[in-house]
Amino acid sequence: MEQKRRYTGPETEKAVRNFGEGRLPRELILACAEVKQAVLSAIQEVERRWYPLVWKALSRAVEEVKSGGLDDQFPLPLFQGGAGTSINMNVNEVIANLTNEILEEERCPERVDPLDDVNRYQSTNDTFPTAVTIVLYRRLLGLEQQVIRLQAALAEREGRYAQILMVGRTELQDALPITLGQVFGSWAGMFERDRWRLHKIKERIRTVPLGGTAVGTGFPAPAMVVFAAEEALRRITGLPLARSQNLPDEVAHQDKWSELAHGIRQVAENLSKLTGDLLLYTSSFLGELGHPEVQAGSTIMAAKTNPVFLEYSRGLAFSAQHACDAVSTLCQAGQLQLNPYLPFILHHLLQAFSMVGTALETLTEKLLPALEVREERIHAHLLASHTLLNALLPLLGYHGVKELYRLHPEPFSSVDELVACVVRHTGLQEAEVRAALDPGRATSFVRRVR
Repeated sequence: MEQKRRYTGPETEKAVRNFGEGRLPRELILACAEVKQAVLSAIQEVERRWYPLVWKALSRAVEEVKSGGLDDQFPLPLFQGGAGTSINMNVNEVIANLTNEILEEERCPERVDPLDDVNRYQSTNDTFPTAVTIVLYRRLLGLEQQVIRLQAALAEREGRYAQILMVGRTELQDALPITLGQVFGSWAGMFERDRWRLHKIKERIRTVPLGGTAVGTGFPAPAMVVFAAEEALRRITGLPLARSQNLPDEVAHQDKWSELAHGIRQVAENLSKLTGDLLLYTSSFLGELGHPEVQAGSTIMAAKTNPVFLEYSRGLAFSAQHACDAVSTLCQAGQLQLNPYLPFILHHLLQAFSMVGTALETLTEKLLPALEVREERIHAHLLASHTLLNALLPLLGYHGVKELYRLHPEPFSSVDELVACVVRHTGLQEAEVRAALDPGRATSFVRRVR
């Protein structure tokens, strides 16, 4: 069996010795190749640096890296020192060595160098952050769509359950009536805000330091090459990326990733709130909603269903929050003209994206479609509480409701019994009392209270 050729070089091998072996994410390899393609095409356009045969081989090598055919040639972990220099060198070496192999096959005596050619007019400090921006912008687009889908699923149920009156609870105590639709609508509201926050964050993370080279001054890159590279990058990626107007700032500071982490963290926090509520509603002592039975609930208790989708999603949400906290810490750890922890920042953000995305998908695609609404239990709990008495506040006033509660502290067995009790003790008309208990009136604004 023929052994596959290695395209890595000495700098990649040193990095493996220093930081251990790993595997770069496919999306990062793609983004790094896109950045190289943008810069190299700009150089060729402006300077005509390479002979046509060499340029053809170089372009082919970059395309091969983009396609994923050489992913096994990137054996590095994201946890590393050097601000991503090892990753940039890995990309330079693979592209150069593959290009030279192609030139050798074409019997061309020309060769390209990993640094003088593939890395021409570039620094790790501008190309790697640019690649990271590409990766995370794409992830943000995906997360935004996942949030939209969950919001839509919750909002649809707001209308579906608009006529199911239930006990509204504050501080885990019975309070006022609310519809199940309003409960779902309130959950949808959280994710509507998340959707808006994520949309606004896109504008603030789309800037890149490409062309700023090592410290943001641009030395020694020609301005025409930088401008052409920016245009090429937008064309190649299809993303609305823009070169920062303050390159020293863009190279030195990574606070935009802290802002992104806070946006992801907010989604995770709202997922925690949603799943926490659903855990109560599906619990044995409330049981107004039913979690689907998707696997055995116990190895000893046969008659038991565990809320595994909710626990899974909530655990992911908690874990994502910790990853986002790590990003905030790493973003403030930069010193002077560079933050060397960008590979770590990328690692934790990718983790956070994956965990929150999985939680969103689990709730939208698996839990909600199978969630059982137990209307009889909801109605029984409504009658067993004094929530409906509180709904009579516009008719009876605070003290009138209090007196009725004193006269009849026991739960009512039916709405008819409640209506009869109110009519008997207050002299109100039955139709007037029933109208006050209608879901539409009992859960919305009133004209005035007595």
